Amino acid sequence: MKLTVNLPRKTFPALATNDFVYLNSGGSGPPSDETISAMREADDLCSGPAYLEGTDFYAHQRDQYARAREAAAKLVNVNPGDIALTQSTTHGMNLGTFALDWRAGDEVISSRSEHPGCLVPLHGLQERYGVKPKLIEPPITAAKIEEAMTPRTRLVSISHVDWTNGEILPLAEISTLARDRGALTLVDGAQSVGNIPVDVPATGVDMFAFTGHKWVLGPEGMGGFYVRPRLASELSSTSLGFASLSDPAVFDVDGGYWKHLHEGARRFEASTMSPALAAGFAVAAGAVHERGLEGFAEIRRHAGLLAGLLEELPRVTIRSPRPAQSGLVSFEISGVTAKEAAEKLLEQKFVVRFIPEPYPYVRASTHLFNTDEELEALAKAVSRT
Repeated sequence: MKLTVNLPRKTFPALATNDFVYLNSGGSGPPSDETISAMREADDLCSGPAYLEGTDFYAHQRDQYARAREAAAKLVNVNPGDIALTQSTTHGMNLGTFALDWRAGDEVISSRSEHPGCLVPLHGLQERYGVKPKLIEPPITAAKIEEAMTPRTRLVSISHVDWTNGEILPLAEISTLARDRGALTLVDGAQSVGNIPVDVPATGVDMFAFTGHKWVLGPEGMGGFYVRPRLASELSSTSLGFASLSDPAVFDVDGGYWKHLHEGARRFEASTMSPALAAGFAVAAGAVHERGLEGFAEIRRHAGLLAGLLEELPRVTIRSPRPAQSGLVSFEISGVTAKEAAEKLLEQKFVVRFIPEPYPYVRASTHLFNTDEELEALAKAVSRT
């Protein structure tokens, strides 16, 4: 029997009782009933009867975290031991950015179109350590990065999918180049995981941060951070605590337990997290994995349909690649600012977002709960804006 990848609106509390057209999963995707139920069940247990079970209270938390790591690992085709649970993509980008032993004069390469979750930590490196960020103009290619590299380049920090327009960056080429030149790669996967197929080992990147609250349709506050096997032990985590230890029993108040940190990415987990968020993330991530390539293809089909409708309008300029590479469709409307356009569309019950300068686009995110009729209606609304 063929798997149905389109998702009924009625299964999303945010959409079930209204006629808004939601096109902002690239900002935050609404969780389903199933995801919310899993969160409530975990919260009911861990906020209630689990308190009466002695140390098994912590076992319930541990089990939820383990399920979340396993689900996250399947999303990006890695082993669960190579994943640390985080709060968000930005949290992971911070962990990766500050994990190197930076020295004044070191360089990091990124893009002028990067999300602040990538660029703000890089500017923090500049302020704290005198590291020089080198920002190249999009579109990002391996050739442009190679031109910007010098012997002082230690990190290339970029996105998998450009948040401004949905373009997929050539990670395999870039990571090969960086490795050959002695630099590491750190990737922002906020707009790729749940949106397009992701096979992190195939890209060759060293570190990869992503979230569950956008295309995965999971809860806000839970994401993942991948670290290439055997690299974690060479990095310095800025987030350390009891959970960083592979065997908490070796903790000694006087120190001496550093060899007992987790060998892999889990050394970046420091302390207690929310078991409810972990449960919701596991369910949402599992659903993405189950839908597989058919789900990604349908997201892309929706984006292609919307872009085709919009490019027929005389005042609209499409800023996303054609044919569509992902579920993001960015465009400009002549004579109307992106912010004004997003506000006018919201008045007509279309939820999109605008990208700020220097790439002031209106951005629509097409997902599996959207219908062709909704996309046609959006195009008509844009023509009136």
